[in-house]
Amino acid sequence: MLTTDARTLLSALLRDLPGDHHILTLNTGHALSTTVDVRGEDFDVERPEVVERLCTAVTRASPSALVLRTFTDRIAHTRSDGTAVAVKLVRGWRVGEGRLVPLGEAEMFDAHCTDAASGEPLPPEPGVEYSSAPGIDLSAFDELR
Repeated sequence: MLTTDARTLLSALLRDLPGDHHILTLNTGHALSTTVDVRGEDFDVERPEVVERLCTAVTRASPSALVLRTFTDRIAHTRSDGTAVAVKLVRGWRVGEGRLVPLGEAEMFDAHCTDAASGEPLPPEPGVEYSSAPGIDLSAFDELR
């Protein structure tokens, strides 16, 4: 069950984004992920504690990161077993100090297509489009604080 804070934050985050099926990943030192399905004005969240932790991360000074993968209706490719693979839009934000700071397309590409250990380039994941994240209006969330 989501708190009012979590619902308000998810509403702000997903308000202007396409798609109804998302994977939200929060990194506060270790990564936590959950699926989020938009159901009209409500949300079906697999692991509500991840969204609750995002609420806490937004208000803290310690840096965190948020990545949102949005599944589209477009088909990227079909696997040899006939399974269609949807195009996924990947966006990200720096989190903290009361803000979600959007990352650009190039920053997202670099973060996901560079080996963390070696610094060597990695090929892009098939079917993924790295996108610039939009600015998020957190005024409704701030009013709850």
